[in-house]
Amino acid sequence: MANALLANHVVRAIELARDNRVNVHKSDEEIKTAVLKVVGHFGVGAQWAAVYRVLVDICGWDKEITTFCKRMNNLLKGCKLHYPCTYQSIQKTCANNGILNKGFKEWQKYKAPKGSRVFPRQMHVARELLKLLSIEV
Repeated sequence: MANALLANHVVRAIELARDNRVNVHKSDEEIKTAVLKVVGHFGVGAQWAAVYRVLVDICGWDKEITTFCKRMNNLLKGCKLHYPCTYQSIQKTCANNGILNKGFKEWQKYKAPKGSRVFPRQMHVARELLKLLSIEV
């Protein structure tokens, strides 16, 4: 039994390394407070992609978008949001812009084409969320 648990931890560690995830633990309350501040400044629902990327890549949330949305919506239950977290708001955004589908480490290396507005907005949301969560990457 102990060997199986150890093997599972090793496999998970390898998966996290391969996915370029960091796994900084933050409480649900810390995340809720920070996300509510960031979401209040959204100009479009597509900016949920940046929240997704930070929480998946940095805080170790499940990368399955449906699971992410369920967890986020449970966390924000009862909060009035102009742009709710939906599968479509994340999946469509990431599918339509290749860099948004990559890990946050790739975002940090990416140079958006001149005149691009989508990626810089996403990066702004991601950086603001990281700042509110007191995470340096």
